[in-house]
Amino acid sequence: MAATQKIQKVQPLLVRLEKNKNDYFPQAVSFGPYHHGEPELAFFEALKPKAVELFISGGPEGYDESFYHKKIVGIIGEIRDCYDETTIGNDELAAMMLRDASLMIIFMEMYIDGNAEQPDETTMDKIRGIVDLFGILPMTILWRDLFLLQNQIPLVVVEVLMDLRCGEGEGEYQNLLNRFLNMSIFGEYSKKRKLSRKPQHLLEAVHMLLVFDFKDESGDAPTCCKLPKVKKADLENGGAETKTTHSHGIIHRLLNSWACKNQGAANKSKFKNIKNMFHSFRSVTELKAKGIHFKPSPTQSLMDVNFKSNFFYATLQLPVWVVSTDDKVILMNLIAYELSPNSRANGEVASYISFMKALMERPEDVKELREKRIFISTLGSDQEVFNIFKDINTHGFFNPMIFGAVEDKIQAHYNSNIKTWMAELIHNNFRSPWTVAAFFAAVAYLAISVGQLYYAMYPPTQD
Repeated sequence: MAATQKIQKVQPLLVRLEKNKNDYFPQAVSFGPYHHGEPELAFFEALKPKAVELFISGGPEGYDESFYHKKIVGIIGEIRDCYDETTIGNDELAAMMLRDASLMIIFMEMYIDGNAEQPDETTMDKIRGIVDLFGILPMTILWRDLFLLQNQIPLVVVEVLMDLRCGEGEGEYQNLLNRFLNMSIFGEYSKKRKLSRKPQHLLEAVHMLLVFDFKDESGDAPTCCKLPKVKKADLENGGAETKTTHSHGIIHRLLNSWACKNQGAANKSKFKNIKNMFHSFRSVTELKAKGIHFKPSPTQSLMDVNFKSNFFYATLQLPVWVVSTDDKVILMNLIAYELSPNSRANGEVASYISFMKALMERPEDVKELREKRIFISTLGSDQEVFNIFKDINTHGFFNPMIFGAVEDKIQAHYNSNIKTWMAELIHNNFRSPWTVAAFFAAVAYLAISVGQLYYAMYPPTQD
């Protein structure tokens, strides 16, 4: 593992913002060294040895805690390279990893079993025993704490423990990880959503699944977004065309260089004019009045956003998103991950949130997306969904290469006078079945009147 690939802490600038500060810190349990020993997390810390016992009880006989501990010590150098922490000794760090990974495994197994369609009585007894041990409320908060950026452990520890307990080559680690993530994020397990490479930690795995490359037709299953290769020439020449030195020119050059780094120099010409990066269209309601209708994308990848325009009718496809109370915390930490130094991400989640926030100016916009089954809400009102998205701070960060082509197509449709006129005519006069019926009744009445006038002027001759 490269030394530069660290499990990052949240950038200090993000933590200083009081409104979102608590979204980055654990409420019940610490994973890894960054929050280890904090007094408010002492309850779960005292229960972690029980999680180790539960994990060991599911393994081969003769494999005790010291056996697993020694195996983790064997990879302690790789684990240590994942953190900036250097003060914890090897034995203590290995013991911490064993406790934290055991708790994570027990929780993931319980989550999968609890969401099975028809769990047997033995499984239910096991789940009840774990819930009785840890408590319902802490276990609920534990799910939230698993996905915090600076509350992660290297997944290689989980992999090693699962291979020791179940046998190498059995695929139990990948099965556990894929099932847990699929059920956590999408509410169901699908073999079509798999990780294309090994993630360093759980939050990175969530990011990979959310932005999987739905267009990849090379195999049976879509794979996660592939990172483009960075060419030295792209980094050296990025933004070279822009010679201005005022503030917007500097921002322009930085965006140009960043876009080249992550997407290649072929698309660099798109940013020669910074005006191309901004659009005048606004909310869902406004776009609907312009003849743009909304429908769910065939996949749940956040990158699956498509726009198709016809003569006076257009369709914007958006990924389905199940909105819950924990969305803000998870999405904020995914954005913090994207903003981390040397992150493997390209700003996909921040770009998606920025795009969706631009479409939602009021709860009525959320209502339209909910009625089209793009938003599936577990909350009580559209206002709550609206508030969650508006409270997610992207810090002005977005990758203009991701949805730029879609935004350009929307703007072109929006700017078309003919399409706008036809759409507004239909929107204003055909809002309900009654207006449609009235229109056709008026047409029929006009046709009858014309017919009567014609026959009055030219009566049929009688032979």
